[in-house]
Parts: sequence; structure tokens; C-alpha cells
Amino acid sequence: MGPSSPWQAGLLNVAIVTAFGLSVYFTPVHAGTTSAAPLCGNGSAPDYGLTYDLQQLHWTVGWEGYASKQTVSEVDIVLDQLDADSIAQTMILIKPQDEVGIRPNCAVHFLRYMQLGLPTGERKDNGFVFLIVVESDSIDVHYAVGLGLPALTAYELTNINRAAENAYKPTHSMDQALLALVDEYDKVARSNYAPLISLAPTPETTALPSGPLGISAICGQLCLGSLLLFFIIWAFSQMGRGGMNFNPPGSRSWGGGGFRGFPSGRGGSSPRMRGGSGSGRSGRTN
Repeated sequence: MGPSSPWQAGLLNVAIVTAFGLSVYFTPVHAGTTSAAPLCGNGSAPDYGLTYDLQQLHWTVGWEGYASKQTVSEVDIVLDQLDADSIAQTMILIKPQDEVGIRPNCAVHFLRYMQLGLPTGERKDNGFVFLIVVESDSIDVHYAVGLGLPALTAYELTNINRAAENAYKPTHSMDQALLALVDEYDKVARSNYAPLISLAPTPETTALPSGPLGISAICGQLCLGSLLLFFIIWAFSQMGRGGMNFNPPGSRSWGGGGFRGFPSGRGGSSPRMRGGSGSGRSGRTN
């Protein structure tokens, strides 16, 4: 077979370069393809496609851009007390409609993912979630109920949803919707469940020995108590005269008055975090 002509050699080079270029162009596309996170309500256990922190600054999640911090803090006051009374651990999730798939499922999945509800005790599984889906001209409210809240009926809860939706309509104010939501919810929850009061354990009483030994022991305790009381009175009288100083040489004196040696104010504290207690079992939804 004879040598190739120049135009044949050039055509072969062009074909090789073109094939290599196409392989470089297409290969990264296939290698880098990842599946997008499922819409809320379309995921599956264990995380349902959700990535929220399990502890949040507020009981309302996703409020930024929709509601004011003042309103969210007012909502916290109501939901904090419901949690403290062991009535319900409640969270509110706000999401735009393009991030939500099956809406009732989204509420249930969020309740399970956030592990809302007490893990043990008389009020076990008392988690609750409201889902607020933000549409172009309205909101659509759904709920999910923990297994430990059977007294909350669908009729009552649906009325709460409607109250929040109606509060939003006139001014498109998420603040008004949230306040109406928690106000009605607090009424319904407390009408069905009283605060759970945990009684403090009864202190154990120690029987004193009777007879001469018992009398001697009582006298000894009284004498020691009298001596301690006398010393305390004497110490405070000396402090009032300026005769005692509890600050070692070179130590810092805190504040301008009172008992020196202790700070007069508190330092900064970490913000309270809110979330579930580790249950997350849920049943009904709407």
C-alpha cells in the first residue's frame, strides 16, 4: 500500500483531534453528575434529604426573609412554655413552595428528622410541627402530630391552619400569621392537656436516737449551732466596722459595696438552643 497523500494525513489528524476533544468535553459531565437533594417531603429515612441542625436558636426554622426576629422571639415564649409544661415540643418550618414536594410528608419528615417529642415518660412522643408553605399570593399551612398527642383532633388543628392562612391574606404579613398560629395552637393544646407537674421527691427523715445518748447528741448539735451562729454574728459586726477584709493582698475588689471578693454581675451566657429530646415518632398529618 503506497504512502498516504498529504490531504489524507491532514484529514486523519483532524479526526484524531476532534475525537480527543469530544472525549474531554463529555467525560467530566458524566463524572461530575450528582443527584440533586430531594424536595422536602420526597426524601426517605433516615435523614429524609434534610440537613438542618438538630438544635436551633428558635422554634421557628426558615423564618429569615419572611418574619421579624421580634415576632420569632414572641413565638419562642409561647412554645418554650408549652415545652416546659411537657405539653408539646413544637417547631414551625417555613419554606417556599418550590422547595416542597408532598406537603403533609414534609411536615412529618421534619418532625422525625428533628427528633421532636419526649423520649420517655407520661408525655412521651409529644412532638408537633407546623409547615408553612409560602406561595406567590398566600400561604398553605400543614401539621404533623406526634404519637403522644392523640387528644389533638383534626378538626381543631385544621381550624388553626385556617386561622394562620386568613391572618396572612390581608397584608401578606408572616408576622401576623405566626402570632395567630401560636395563639390558637396554645389555646387548643392547653384545652386538651394540662401542664405536667413533676413532684419533688419527699425528703427522707432521719430518726434521732432516744434515751440519754439521744439527748446528748441533740445537746451537742445545739451547742455547735450556737457557736456557729455566734461566730457569724461576730464576723459580720467586724465587717461593718471595717475590721475585716476578705480580699488577699494584691487581689481585685469587685464592685463598690456589699461583700467583697465576689463579682457584682454575671458574665455573658450562651444563647439557648431549641430542639427535640430524641423521640421523633409521629402519626397523623394534614
